[in-house]
Amino acid sequence: PKQLWKDSFGRASIRALQILLIAGAVALLGYLVVTLKLVTLPLLLALIIASAMHPIIRMLHRAHFNRIWAAITALLGIILVLVAVISSVVMTVIYEWSDLAVQTQQGINKLITILSDWGVPLDETHLQEYLNKGSQYLQTSGAGTSAVEGVSMVTELVAGALLMIVMLFFFLLDGPRMWRFILGFVPERLTSRINDAGLASVHVLGKYIRGTVIIAAFAAVVDLIAMLVMRVPLAFPLAAMIFLSAFIPIVGALVSGICAALIALVAAGPMAAVVLVAVVVVVNQVEHHILQPKVMGSALSLHGIVIIAALAVGANQGGVAGALLAVPLSAVIWASYKAFRSTRLASSTESELAQEQAEYDDEAGSEEAPAQS
Repeated sequence: PKQLWKDSFGRASIRALQILLIAGAVALLGYLVVTLKLVTLPLLLALIIASAMHPIIRMLHRAHFNRIWAAITALLGIILVLVAVISSVVMTVIYEWSDLAVQTQQGINKLITILSDWGVPLDETHLQEYLNKGSQYLQTSGAGTSAVEGVSMVTELVAGALLMIVMLFFFLLDGPRMWRFILGFVPERLTSRINDAGLASVHVLGKYIRGTVIIAAFAAVVDLIAMLVMRVPLAFPLAAMIFLSAFIPIVGALVSGICAALIALVAAGPMAAVVLVAVVVVVNQVEHHILQPKVMGSALSLHGIVIIAALAVGANQGGVAGALLAVPLSAVIWASYKAFRSTRLASSTESELAQEQAEYDDEAGSEEAPAQS
């Protein structure tokens, strides 16, 4: 039986079994992450934010802040920024709600007229039928179940946010100590390589998040100026949506641009929608060809098909949060692998050079011995 594993088919079978074992371990890890998403998602978000805040923590330490005050200052800064953004968006929506209702009604009537001219059945009979179906759905138990699920989702979001804040504080406070504690369980021959992979992951993750913030801010500001010029309602909330959607590469900019163009079409007319679409396309090209190479560098050295596949898997398993986390986690895995491999190649090259030097010294010593005799 031992001979069966020594030929080419036997070696291929061993590789196939190894691949199946690795795939099973990855699938089990993914299942645990999705099942325990109330813990894993806040944990991953806290790790990402802590990696992005690492330069600020170092700057605070240089300013003679101790560990506790540096972590508290960074955490309070993040919370204040998030609260300011969310409150400004909510207040803008409340302030513009009355005008938006009138403009939306007029825009919907205009849109119904256009679609009816194109042959879409949207006359009063069909609209009344759609309204009746909607009211029947609200009276069914399914709507009540959805409402209960909505309350449960809000509860999970609040609990996850609080858990993320607590985890973020401890990562900002004791991140290096936690990493040294984890390295204590690693075999000594792998400590250097795994440490290099971890440092590369933090560097790439922080650079990716900071670069995405800069690119998203650029897109949001340019689109905001265009919407204000064309007098599109809810320009500030739309700009906030564009900023947040930029954290989902490729797909996020497309979806947010379509939403903004539809609102511009309904509220300001076709010309405003066409201009806004043109602005979104130009901004997208500037981001991909100018800003992203300058700001991110090699932080997102992934092919487009890998990004799309990661987004699909993340959205399928974790919804919006999964789509947000899929690309940075993929970039971290790839950076860790490259750092681990480069360290291994460097160590193997050094060992080969040392072996060659030892052989050369042995040969030189054996040649000197007869000469001396």
